[in-house]
Amino acid sequence: MEQEKKQPDVRLIGLDLDGTTLTSDKVLTPHTKEILEKCLAEGIQVLPATGRVKSGIPEYLTQIEGMRYVILSNGASVLDLKEDKVLYQNCIPWERALELFDVLETYDTFYDIYALGAGWCEARFYDNVENYGIEKHIEKLVRTSRNRIDDLREWMKENKAPVEKINMFFAKEEDRQRAFRELGQIEDLAVTCSLGNNLEINGATCNKGDAMLNLGKILDIPIESIMACGDGNNDFEMVKMAGVGVAMKNGEESLKEVADFVTKTNDEEGVAYAIEHFCNV
Repeated sequence: MEQEKKQPDVRLIGLDLDGTTLTSDKVLTPHTKEILEKCLAEGIQVLPATGRVKSGIPEYLTQIEGMRYVILSNGASVLDLKEDKVLYQNCIPWERALELFDVLETYDTFYDIYALGAGWCEARFYDNVENYGIEKHIEKLVRTSRNRIDDLREWMKENKAPVEKINMFFAKEEDRQRAFRELGQIEDLAVTCSLGNNLEINGATCNKGDAMLNLGKILDIPIESIMACGDGNNDFEMVKMAGVGVAMKNGEESLKEVADFVTKTNDEEGVAYAIEHFCNV
């Protein structure tokens, strides 16, 4: 619920991308970019906090002067762009991921993984993205941010890489809902969604809020000086735990209920509006 608060000392701002910072056309508006640049110039750390892998983040964001940190894969990895260094990880062990592949095969779904800072997708899915109800702009993102491989299981056994996230797309909503219910009952998993036809699987303790809290500790920034903006199910913990939690007007109702402030929609530059409301920029 929107409410007036004393002007907080915001020093760190985590921003979801899709449905939040970016418009529905996946654009960063000039005004929003200007506001982010002002924050960074004044020493406020601003960072994408996304379900995407690094290669899925637009360069026009990461190349903004002063943009140093990113939270990736729903909080599975925190990266220092300047040092090209992973500061924090919270992944699914590769052996456990192999077991989960057997479970995923029981659903009519496209699935791939994020590991070693990149996306990995079997050819049988990569070559048939259009069969899973994926919107055109997301289809393009999938093709550009995934490496096409023949056998994901063999790749996992060879690389033994911890899995940041498993992503699933569904052509049928009833299949997605069934998978959400059943996978959500597995204790060592956290199952969320960021798009209308996907599910995202992380380790049970992995979320954007956990990553944001750990980055705050690294940077010596307390919770009350952290601001977070989001719209979806995978932004819940981040918005709830932040000193200033912001939900988009176009966001999930459950997110609005735990937010300190409900801003305008992503197509109305709601992120810029919220930052101007709480920060002296």
